[in-house]
Amino acid sequence: MKRTYLLLLLCASVAFGFGQNSYDELVRRAVTAMEDDSLRMAEELFKQALKAEPAAQGNAIIWGHLASIAERSGREHEALEQYNIGIGLAPQLPALLLGRASLLMKLGNEPRALADYNEVLAIYSDHPEALLFRAYIYHRQRLLKDARADFDHLLRLNPAHEQALLGLALVNDDDRRPQEALETVNRAIDLYPDHASGYAIRGGMELDRKQYERAEADYTKAIELEPESPTYRLARAHFYTITKKKRLAREDVRAAAQLGASAEEVAGAAGLRP
Repeated sequence: MKRTYLLLLLCASVAFGFGQNSYDELVRRAVTAMEDDSLRMAEELFKQALKAEPAAQGNAIIWGHLASIAERSGREHEALEQYNIGIGLAPQLPALLLGRASLLMKLGNEPRALADYNEVLAIYSDHPEALLFRAYIYHRQRLLKDARADFDHLLRLNPAHEQALLGLALVNDDDRRPQEALETVNRAIDLYPDHASGYAIRGGMELDRKQYERAEADYTKAIELEPESPTYRLARAHFYTITKKKRLAREDVRAAAQLGASAEEVAGAAGLRP
C-alpha cells in the first residue's frame, strides 16, 4: 500500500510540476519507474528529461530506454526510429546497436540486423550475443563456413555454451557432416539433460535419417520436459505425418493450438488443422 501511494504521489508530482525537475532527478525517477514496470510514467519522465537538457551527453541512452519502452508496448516502428536517434548520437554504443539489431530481427530485417552485429563485433570481437545472432543469420543465409566460425568462436569462449553447441550441430548437419552433427548435439544433451531443445533437434536429425523410433522418443522427451510449449507438439505432429500416423498427428496439432500455436504454425504442420 505504501509503495502504491508513493507511485501515485510521483504521478501527481509529474502531472502538476511539483518536486525536483533537474535532468538527473528526472532520469533517476524514470529508471525507477521502468524497474517498477510503470512504463507510461517512465516514458513521460524520460521525455521531460530530454526537454530539460536537449544536448546532454546521456541522451543517447535515454533514446535507447524510450525505444525499449515503445517495443515492449508493441510500437515497434516507433522504437526503431528512437534507436536510430540514439545511435545517431552515439554510433558505437553496443547496447543501442544490440537493441536495434534485436528489433530488426523481430521485424524480419536480417540484413540490417547483421550490419549492427558486425558493428558491435568490430568494437568487441568476443561479444557473445553478437556472435550468436550473427552465426544464426549466417546459417539462415547458408553461409555455413561463416556460421561455423562464429559458433566455434563462442565455444572457445565458453565450451558449454548450449546455443552455440546446438547451432553448430545444425550447421554440421546442413554441411553434410552427420557424425559431427550427432556428436555435437549429444554433447549439448549430456550437458543439459533437462533442456528440451537438444532432444527436439536430435529428433529432427533422426527423422531425416529414418531412425523413426529414436526420433519419436526424442520428440516425446522434449514434450515431457516442456509440456506447455506448442513448438515440440508441432514437431512431433510433423513426424507423425511423415510416418503415416495421422490420428496422432492431429492430436498433437490440436494440443499445439490449445497451447497457443498460431494459425500459420498449425497450417505448417504438414497442412493439418485442429
